Amino acid sequence: MPRENRFRHQPYVAWEAPPIPTTVAAVRTDQVAKVDVGQTLRRLRVRHWWLVHGTFVGDDPFGVAAKLDEMTESVAPMLRPIVKKIAIESWGRVLRGINQRLGDRMMGETGSFRDDYLDDARALLKADEIKVDRFDWSSGNDHFARADAAVKLFNRLTDLSIDPATERLLLWGHSHAGNVFALLTNLLANDRESVKALFGATGRIGDERVDWKKAAERLAAAPSPHPLAKALFLVTFGTPIRYGWDRNGYARLLHIVQHRPVSGRAKWLAKPALPQSLDDVLKAKHGDWVQSFGVAGTDLRPMDRETRDVHRALAEVLEAGVTEPEIGQNSLLEHLPESARVRVREKFKDFLMLLERLRCGQRVPSDGDAAWLFDYGAEETEKLGHGIYTKRAWLPFHATRIADWLMRSMES
Repeated sequence: MPRENRFRHQPYVAWEAPPIPTTVAAVRTDQVAKVDVGQTLRRLRVRHWWLVHGTFVGDDPFGVAAKLDEMTESVAPMLRPIVKKIAIESWGRVLRGINQRLGDRMMGETGSFRDDYLDDARALLKADEIKVDRFDWSSGNDHFARADAAVKLFNRLTDLSIDPATERLLLWGHSHAGNVFALLTNLLANDRESVKALFGATGRIGDERVDWKKAAERLAAAPSPHPLAKALFLVTFGTPIRYGWDRNGYARLLHIVQHRPVSGRAKWLAKPALPQSLDDVLKAKHGDWVQSFGVAGTDLRPMDRETRDVHRALAEVLEAGVTEPEIGQNSLLEHLPESARVRVREKFKDFLMLLERLRCGQRVPSDGDAAWLFDYGAEETEKLGHGIYTKRAWLPFHATRIADWLMRSMES
């Protein structure tokens, strides 16, 4: 996307040629780059390495804990001692802990950047000079959850003691964490009117939450773009094509996706996520099925009414660049009488538009410095092809390749 993107959504396009430099290749775990990761990142003056998980594996995927927190905070001051006595104030915190542990247990290492992954990353660096940490967010599959994560991540990064003119932050994001990064780049571009529109769309929730108020004040006091933008090295893993990126909001941006070319299509295009046979999906025959499916139209509605309203208001800001695709001919519909066909097309318009977006098979985002479409091997099928990126066995491959690419791109 261009500079001054202003939160516009990416278009869905079956690219005749990739919009950014794209590599399509089969890879193995032993194909590591001949670089010392720690030494290379220190030469690049990277001070922190953050790992960010994707959807449904965080501490509040359905927003229940946040609602409990909000209910507690809304209690009148004179009743707070009673609330504290019966431990209601801790329910949200307890639920977050349960969600996080349950997600780790169910998903294993193919769902998130777990503690053992962080330990391996620290071992690769061979020194404590670069801090390795994980940023946890609610992981809800909706606009507000991702916008809330971007705001909190912005605050977390601006709290760090670094000089953004000379020092760097490395962020790896799995799945929709990459779209959290995309929103972050638009925040850091700091176009006054578009930032105001984003914050205005959250209504009372944004006005009252501490993180949102703090971010609004910090952005209002900062220049455009925000100085922190120069410090960000961003890497996405299996991120669905969603929000647009602002080139003023980052220093380097790399996308990595598990991909297997399809006969008869350009090698950088995916087979549409629908229709595919169940066997093809489960065995990730065509690569990362989740990445190709998670386009606009696949969000879940938040559970409570107020957050649903915010989700819809944010959609008007964040989906401004998504044109409604023309619904093509459907062989099943053509067997219906004209009047019935019109009614069905209208009733199922959103689903039919989703099918048109999926038909593009878009793997490569509209913006970035490079896209790597890797075939990791037929045996890498975990989580419908979406779990490969957080496996510890692939960490040396990813870390050395990324460090080497960053060094070469910065030198050039």
